[in-house]
Amino acid sequence: MVIKRKQENVSVETFGLSQREFLTLFLLHELQESPGYPADLHQKLKETYTGKVHSYDYLCKVARQLTESGDLQLIKETRKKYYSTTAKGDELYKWYQENFKVQLIEVKKVIDRFVYDLTGSGTYEPVKHELPQEHRHYFSKMVSVMDLVRYVTLKAAATRKHVYMGEIAELLKTRYGWISSKGYLYDLASEMEATNLLIGQWEGERRTKRFLKITDEGIHHYKQIADSAAYRVKEIQHYLQQILSMLNTRIENNSEHD
Repeated sequence: MVIKRKQENVSVETFGLSQREFLTLFLLHELQESPGYPADLHQKLKETYTGKVHSYDYLCKVARQLTESGDLQLIKETRKKYYSTTAKGDELYKWYQENFKVQLIEVKKVIDRFVYDLTGSGTYEPVKHELPQEHRHYFSKMVSVMDLVRYVTLKAAATRKHVYMGEIAELLKTRYGWISSKGYLYDLASEMEATNLLIGQWEGERRTKRFLKITDEGIHHYKQIADSAAYRVKEIQHYLQQILSMLNTRIENNSEHD
C-alpha cells in the first residue's frame, strides 16, 4: 500500500501571495510604462494568467484601493477613465521585487531540475550552490517533499544494487541543489519499508548503515509516484514563471525572449 497525502491545489497563495496582492502586483507591473484602461487590464489578466477566473469587479476594487492609498492615480477623460502608477506605487513595486524575486528565482532553479528529470522538458542547469537555508522552508511548503524523496529514492534503487539514505541525501544536494532534513529522510525510508516499497538490511552488527533494495511493489508504484511528483512540480513551475514575469521589468522580460 502506498501512503498518499492530499495537498491543496497550487495557487498564488502557495507562494505567499493573497489574491489581492497578486492583482496589486499585476497592476503595478502592467502600468509601469503606460497608463491602462480597466477593461484592457482585465483582458490582459485573463489572457496572460489562465487557469483561474479573474473577476473584473474585484480587479477594479483593488485598483480603487490602490488609488486611495496613493499607489495608483485615476485619470478621467470625458467618459473614460484610466489608471497610472505614482512614485509611491513604484516604491511598492520595488518592495515586492526585493522581498520575493530572489527567493522565487532560487526556488525555481530547484523546481526546473526536478521538472527536467521527471518530464524531460526544459534544460538542466547544473548545481552551483544549494538552495539557501532561508528558502528551504518556503520550498518545502509548496512541494510534496514525500513524493520528491520517494521518486529520487526509488529511481536510484531501481538502477543500483542497493542504496542508503545518506547516499540519497547527497544525490538530492548534488543533482537538485536541495535536501530535506536527514531526520525526515530516515523516517520516510522506514515508512517506505513498512509499505513494502523497499526492503532493508543493516550493513553489519554496528547498524550504522541500512542498505535498501527496491521491491516488486516499489517497481509497480514507481510510475504513480513519479507522475504525482511531476504534476505538482509542473504546476509550481507554471505559477513561478507567471509571478516572476510580473516581478521583472518589461525590459528584463523582453531580453529573456530575445
